[in-house]
Amino acid sequence: MATMKLQREPGADGKGVVLKNVKYFGAQNNDGFELYRSLDHSANLPGHKFAYSDRNSFLISIDTQEGESAGMGAAK
Repeated sequence: MATMKLQREPGADGKGVVLKNVKYFGAQNNDGFELYRSLDHSANLPGHKFAYSDRNSFLISIDTQEGESAGMGAAK
């Protein structure tokens, strides 16, 4: 079983910390990286046993255009 529990960092205005104007591989657009802190990030699987907490986590939503090469394997 693997688990991940996150808490959003509130930021100075209490609305959350967002890193903007950062490119993400082949994504056409993104709304920024939202900063979270891990409360629990653990796994107890064969070959993958670990437990962490109080680590930085980032969430991002990306937009890509159909037919465009995107992602880490995109050719330039």
